[in-house]
Amino acid sequence: MIKFFRKIRQDLLKQNKTGKYFKYAIGEIVLVVIGILIALQVNTLNEQRKENNFEVDILKQIRTNLQTDLLEIREDLELMDFMNKACLDVKNHLLNLDQPSDSLSISAAILRVTPHFSPITSGYNLLQNRSVGIIKNDSLRDAILYQYDMLYPYYKTYEDERGRFHALHSEPQLIEYFSMNYDVNEPLSFQGLFFEISKEDYQRLRNDLKFLKLLKAIAFENSVIQSRGKRVEKNTLGLIHKINVELDSK
Repeated sequence: MIKFFRKIRQDLLKQNKTGKYFKYAIGEIVLVVIGILIALQVNTLNEQRKENNFEVDILKQIRTNLQTDLLEIREDLELMDFMNKACLDVKNHLLNLDQPSDSLSISAAILRVTPHFSPITSGYNLLQNRSVGIIKNDSLRDAILYQYDMLYPYYKTYEDERGRFHALHSEPQLIEYFSMNYDVNEPLSFQGLFFEISKEDYQRLRNDLKFLKLLKAIAFENSVIQSRGKRVEKNTLGLIHKINVELDSK
């Protein structure tokens, strides 16, 4: 093609058609510029398409992560329901029954449970490695940042506080009175946990007023965490909905 245009220019020069030569040369330059602009536009469109595809992939992965997180937080909330009930059961046993029972052993074992929420962040980490700006929707981008940079870490601080409380107060008291057992095949257990207590230790426990205060404190700590967990659940549901709306618009 270049040789073809060069031959035309040479023929015009030989024919002393200088005016036409310059007009033709200008036209050729214009065509080249147009070609370059078209190529740039095509390249830009290709890059935009790649970014859009990447945004969709990222949103899908974050949504999958959030759906898994939602299942885990709901399991933790259910465990916390069991813990609240266990506190009441142990208290009622100590106040009303002269002898220990299997029910007491199971409820005491539940007090040993400390749920830990571990969100999956693979999609968010990938987004950070690329650029959060890849999410074009400002409201959705802010919601994702809030979920991972504020809400999850904030919830973890409460879990950490409960963990410290358990290590300092609950665990020592449970060990003092109960013999801890774990057997997944034990029918009278909570997820394999089964605590045993002798009649002598049970009588000592009934006279330990500090243990009743401990039960109240455990219930308090658990209720605070549960309240925060429900907030995480609600926010996670909302973010999944926002991502679904955004993906439907693509």
